[in-house]
Amino acid sequence: MAKPFNSKLINIVLNSAAIGVILGLVACGESSSSTQGALFSKAATNPTAPSNNFNQTLLLQSLTDNVIVPTYTKFAQLAVDQETAIGDYCDALTSQATDTDAKQISAKQSWRDAMAVWQIAEVMQIGPLLDNNNALRNKIYSWPNTSACALDQDVVLAEQAGYDISTRTASRKGLDAIEYLLFNPNLNHSCTVFGTDPQGWNNRTDEDRTAARCGLAKLASADLVSNSEELLTAWNGTENAQGYADILKNAGQQDSIFSSAQDAVNDVSDAIFYITEFTKDAKLATPLGVFANDCGLSPCAENVESRFAYQSLQNIISNIQGLNMIFLGGETDAGIGFDDYLLDVGATDTAAKMRGDLTEVIEFSLSLQSSLTDLLLQDPEQVQKVHKQLKDVTDIMKTDFIQRLALELPATSAGDND
Repeated sequence: MAKPFNSKLINIVLNSAAIGVILGLVACGESSSSTQGALFSKAATNPTAPSNNFNQTLLLQSLTDNVIVPTYTKFAQLAVDQETAIGDYCDALTSQATDTDAKQISAKQSWRDAMAVWQIAEVMQIGPLLDNNNALRNKIYSWPNTSACALDQDVVLAEQAGYDISTRTASRKGLDAIEYLLFNPNLNHSCTVFGTDPQGWNNRTDEDRTAARCGLAKLASADLVSNSEELLTAWNGTENAQGYADILKNAGQQDSIFSSAQDAVNDVSDAIFYITEFTKDAKLATPLGVFANDCGLSPCAENVESRFAYQSLQNIISNIQGLNMIFLGGETDAGIGFDDYLLDVGATDTAAKMRGDLTEVIEFSLSLQSSLTDLLLQDPEQVQKVHKQLKDVTDIMKTDFIQRLALELPATSAGDND
């Protein structure tokens, strides 16, 4: 497959300067492998072994050290910042401070910052994020498994002694929960089934409801810090336990869980196919009405990923930026990425095509001045264009990219004809 969008155009890298670029884009807001998860449980292709001398171990080392671990590290830092900002906002609410509005803006921006980086990490779901049916990933971000009613119930439950958010289900915590609690302007509860409404909610003042929601957001932000630290520890290891970073970088060596480095490369390849199943299909095709949605087969703003913060378009862009980083191996072509693998096997046309197609979809998506919600309601043709451009990318991934690198196509990406 070709090379993701031009590295000199939007090389989103995970040093502090580059993350500033990502976070600047959100200031206004808008998968698993065949061996480690159920989503990609069967190979849809039967590739032959590559007939080249490319060093897959160097590829794995580059992606681990220059892309994946730095992404998780930056997210963990932003999770701490978010906990602080939300705590300050909640304190301002309860003390009736004069700077409540400013604290609210800071809290919301801290969420946008953390979400922008997590959406990059969404295309890097390998190893610990896939264990136990994606349990850790879902505790951090459970979309599309969300429940507004469950959150409304927990807003009230969280005020009671003995409430422990760490024991609650994934749909009652994480980034998606914090979005609802911070950004939803409707203070009425979302429970529609008789008997499920939160006790006493309708009798509370708006100020009390806002403070109560903030209280759960504060607990969720602390839980998110804990889970982000767990992810980092799982990758970096401890004095007594090897981290997944070393496991991946030493794939195929003695006592490795991988029979070869190529098998580990295939796990990374599986992860980037998130861009097909979720970014293209769930985040674009479903709201567009390419697939059935809440409006039938028509554009439907109710089905966007980020309904309350209007972050959906930025989430899509971040997903593609994450794919680009995996492809390049870091900030520029100096890193070892999948582009180098393609060039080594002589697939120069594939590399060039993917680069051009990703450049196109990133440039166009960044040029859009409205939220995905507004575009679906007022100018769906623009969203259709993004979808088509991204489909050009995923079509190459499912054919030339997989075939030339002798990788296995995830089963969920086979037969995708939208």
